[in-house]
Amino acid sequence: MTNASAEHNRGIGLHQRGDFQGALLAYDAALKAGPATAKLHYSRANALAMLNRPDEAIAAYSSCLHLDPAHLSARYNRATLQAGLQRWALALADLDRTLELSPNMADAWNNRAGILQALGRHDEAFVSITQVLRLRPADAAAWYNAGIMLLALNRFEDAIQAFERTLYFNPDHADAMGCLGSAALRACDWPRLEKLMTALLAGVSEGKIALPPLTLLAISDDPLLQRKCAELNIQRSFHNSSMQNGDAEPLWKGAAYGHQRLRVGYMSSDFRDHPVANQVIGLLESHDRERFEIVGFANGRPDTGTMRQRIQKACDKFHDISEIGSLEAAQFIRAQEIDILVDLNGQTMGWRPGVFKYRPAPVSVSYLGYAGTTGANFIDYIIGDPQVTPFELAPAMSEKIVQLPHSYWPTDRAMPAPQRTSRAEAGLPENAFVFCCFNSNHKIRPDLYACWMRLLNAVPKSILWIREGSPAMNTRFLEVAAAKGIDRSRIVFAGRVESFEKHLGRMREADLFLDTFPYNAHVTASDALWAGLPVVTLQGNSFAARVAAGFLVNLGLDELVASTLDGYEALALSLATDVTRLAQIRERLRDARHTMPLFNAQALARDLERTYVEMIHRIDGGPRSFQVPPLGM
Repeated sequence: MTNASAEHNRGIGLHQRGDFQGALLAYDAALKAGPATAKLHYSRANALAMLNRPDEAIAAYSSCLHLDPAHLSARYNRATLQAGLQRWALALADLDRTLELSPNMADAWNNRAGILQALGRHDEAFVSITQVLRLRPADAAAWYNAGIMLLALNRFEDAIQAFERTLYFNPDHADAMGCLGSAALRACDWPRLEKLMTALLAGVSEGKIALPPLTLLAISDDPLLQRKCAELNIQRSFHNSSMQNGDAEPLWKGAAYGHQRLRVGYMSSDFRDHPVANQVIGLLESHDRERFEIVGFANGRPDTGTMRQRIQKACDKFHDISEIGSLEAAQFIRAQEIDILVDLNGQTMGWRPGVFKYRPAPVSVSYLGYAGTTGANFIDYIIGDPQVTPFELAPAMSEKIVQLPHSYWPTDRAMPAPQRTSRAEAGLPENAFVFCCFNSNHKIRPDLYACWMRLLNAVPKSILWIREGSPAMNTRFLEVAAAKGIDRSRIVFAGRVESFEKHLGRMREADLFLDTFPYNAHVTASDALWAGLPVVTLQGNSFAARVAAGFLVNLGLDELVASTLDGYEALALSLATDVTRLAQIRERLRDARHTMPLFNAQALARDLERTYVEMIHRIDGGPRSFQVPPLGM
């Protein structure tokens, strides 16, 4: 036996006993003794991987593959490490080649599905996970992953079945329980959700179920429970991560940059035709370029649409960081010397908390994308206003609260005017009183829907106009209405229209917008008010349950805000039966849209710019909650 072979075998023995450092030294000795073989490089790569030295391990696997391109395990392991570093394209290429060599390798199909999901290629991801289920039909983890992908594809009834299969094969799968609740909510399957509700809320409270935070916003108005849920999900985000033990080493070391123009970075996975982009574009375009340099960081799937192009033009610099890992992305942001890094995601799909955990900028801020706390101790501030984030909410926020003087809500300064339409074009009866709610249907809760049915009973010739969902979802709404004594013809479903202008135009044909609770209408309420449609809302305790009230207060329409469900119902009924009063409110709304601050993107930009300057001034003393005074004070 040569010295190289002996050292290699010694290394294998040490590796088997868990002495990975000793094994690596033996493998290095074998390399010096030579000749290097594919097997030796493979063994060395495995030791490096176990020592959490991924880049060196990837290089060693590459050396193995250079000598033996068909080495299946080396290619699969390299793909796994690349995926762990969020180098999606490289990982995907390795997995595709692995599956060419071994089409029935279930683990490779599973990892490929996860990468495609991370890239936002949900249809392809689901095709891959079905291959895993073909090979391992009793694989609970694969059923769970399938459910996650079906949720992303808005196939909610199918997602329910996938999560139920997960729990059948693994009854203790707590994440599946939370996602089953999410799927039931999204499907508007109220009986199924109600059966789960007690267990879900208790599971979050006890730290046992990481319920998707957006789901909790729709079923609970408890801001402290929302914080607990967010924190649980943060912990899950770093589970089995190299960052899980303690804080990541901060990249920013505490010295202010002193730039002549403050550099503000906006980071989002939604810089495309998406509600967040549609709302923030006016702000980006309104920043004072003599005092601020605006840098965009896109971490979502690539896009070449009109909105993406407009956002790129609105930024001084724009970078796509979607295909590099969290550490690499954070290092890149640090190299740009960003003063304030603004997260436009929060606890929504596409969020990359790992980037922020490395603290690549002096100040990190949560804004707009998620109406609640991130639960992250590495995000300094959350931006709101006196209505949505009163300082009494401080215990429910992991961030320090910053209150803008008016509304925190940005709007597009190029918001189009509603396109003229008619009730006939919108599919509405000409002489009916039209109660409307174009919110996502999953925000409609049973007690609220029952309230709406009472309003239909109380207002003759009235109808309820809501968004069209799946056939099963629509049937559920009709069946509940019939059980409440409402003719099915009085529930009208609105499909998609060809343009946003057309959508605004048809909203004007409604008489009164009925808000949802506890998850208010946000974009939808803003659009309704811009279209001139009055909104009745129920204000709650949490951020998500206060947004529509904030809009109305900023428009001077405080009387449209109720504090109890009974008050909400009485208010809606009084407006539906008092044509003169409702007409007066519509006239006030029409004028307020152009005179009040809610739809003034430039005024919001000035307020935010003063906010950013104040945040920089507070660096030395650490983040503290504060209120931005109105200009002139």
